[in-house]
Amino acid sequence: MQPSTARPTRDLVRRAPKVLLHEHLDGGLRPTTVLELAAAAGYRELPESDPAKLADWFAAGAARGSLAQYLEGFRHTIALMQTAEAIERVAFEFCEDMAKDNVVYAEVRFAPHFHTQQGLGLDGVMTAVMKGLRRGEEDHKVKVGVIVCAMRNLSSMLSYQMAELAVAWRDHGVVGFDLAGEEAGTPRSTTSTRSSS
Repeated sequence: MQPSTARPTRDLVRRAPKVLLHEHLDGGLRPTTVLELAAAAGYRELPESDPAKLADWFAAGAARGSLAQYLEGFRHTIALMQTAEAIERVAFEFCEDMAKDNVVYAEVRFAPHFHTQQGLGLDGVMTAVMKGLRRGEEDHKVKVGVIVCAMRNLSSMLSYQMAELAVAWRDHGVVGFDLAGEEAGTPRSTTSTRSSS
């Protein structure tokens, strides 16, 4: 008997239990959440004010085939994730969205230092993320691990600080440390001396 070559239906894929190992905390916000956080923060730099059009704008940016261009969208989401309340909300909604897709385990990544622009410390950022994730895990029965990212185009000192942060939180939900960002111009072999380590 020949194995079936039929593609699984969208409903079957949605219902099947899944594991997601690479998702960005600041890259998957709901358009409505982006707009509500922007309104609360007085942020006026979003390219669209309609949820559907904003979703299309982010999707188009992600489909351009260039990591540098894709990352342009993060400028907006990061700007809106500068308070403990906003970060906790995004983390909680992440779990909710994972559960809707029947993801049973997910690893979510982000660079904590990007969320300290309004005075929130690194531990404050981590506390807010973990609080949102723990609430989400409890309410939606999904397990989430956190990957702390350093950016390869930033200083080795900052990368070391992110690595230390990952170790400090390893018993509280952090499952990994990653070197992220555009590789062009900053290959791993040079990051130990001129950017990330």
